[in-house]
Amino acid sequence: MQPHRCSRCGEERPPELVCPGCGAIQPLRDDASYFVALGLPDHPAVDPQALESRYYALSRLLHPDRHQTSNPEQLARSVRASAMLNQAYRTLRDVESRGRYWLRRLGDDLGRDNNRVPAPLAAFVFDVQEKLADLRAARGGIAVRGGRTARGGNAGGDALRRDVLAAGSEIAARIDTERDVLRDLLEGWPTDEPADGRESLATRTKRLKELLSELSYLKTLDREVRAGLEG
Repeated sequence: MQPHRCSRCGEERPPELVCPGCGAIQPLRDDASYFVALGLPDHPAVDPQALESRYYALSRLLHPDRHQTSNPEQLARSVRASAMLNQAYRTLRDVESRGRYWLRRLGDDLGRDNNRVPAPLAAFVFDVQEKLADLRAARGGIAVRGGRTARGGNAGGDALRRDVLAAGSEIAARIDTERDVLRDLLEGWPTDEPADGRESLATRTKRLKELLSELSYLKTLDREVRAGLEG
């Protein structure tokens, strides 16, 4: 990380939104690290309390209302820095958005070469989608798997709805588990390329992308289940 020379006091410091020495708002590049800009370690493990504390402290310092009597350049910096602060806070406070951001920092993107259902989820996704198809068919009085025909609130339709509800509960549980695994992966991210036989950066990056992909598909499936139950 290249040091940044404060525009007011001239000290070389990490490129934060506000110079910790003189309090001047700093002009930052669009690709500046959200972590460093908020005065946090440039690492995907984030202490929620430290993040919130830094966010509110910087919000007070950067708010444009505090700089209405400043020169136009300083006011423009406060507006731009406030926008970056809000975007950084929204990104870093959620483990999934933070994981996607870290993946981009590593030079990859979730949408790149990622147009298939992840293999560990394929059978589960197919089964849930079949249950949803059965429920929709039953509402129209069409025979579904097993020869059941259901219309309205009869026993067949109720059984199918229970199947979909159970699938929704399993999806929610899987999402919670995957988020915990993702949090552990980010918290244990090495600061340097390991040289002692531990997972390489490329391997960890691949695992990160796989976890984020699985969560994305699970959340899409969760939305489909909710819509199917409301239909």
